[in-house]
Amino acid sequence: MKPLLVIGLGNPLMGDDGIGPRIVEELRGNPRLPECAEVMDGGTDLLQCASQIEGRSRVVLIDAIQDGSEPGTVSVFDESFAGLDESQHHAHGLSAVEAVGLLKLIAPVPFRLLGISIASAGVDRELSPTLRAAMPTILERVVRELAVG
Repeated sequence: MKPLLVIGLGNPLMGDDGIGPRIVEELRGNPRLPECAEVMDGGTDLLQCASQIEGRSRVVLIDAIQDGSEPGTVSVFDESFAGLDESQHHAHGLSAVEAVGLLKLIAPVPFRLLGISIASAGVDRELSPTLRAAMPTILERVVRELAVG
């Protein structure tokens, strides 16, 4: 079985929507990343990652969510995605929830979503000052979550 796969989702040209790829970029150089973990930038199309997902022990998705929480809050959702509104606005062809539903048909792998709360997403190459300031806390929370089996 292939090791844990961490996929950052989002569009880095859409400000805070790009938090997933930014977190993955930071994880690549983080010595606290579990040895059994591989990371990748999934862009805005989780379905294109199907071949990398197949056969994994588990998959952790990192994506921006607009849930009304304080920006930078990390919420953990198991693969039922209970409590996450499927109809959220997003910059993807399909939401992460919709894409996981399709992927589970071909790759029965346990999924977990780490949703990073954002206030909004707009055309911008940079994260908002609020999210930039929260990055160390977000990274700490993500690394702790990856260590959980």
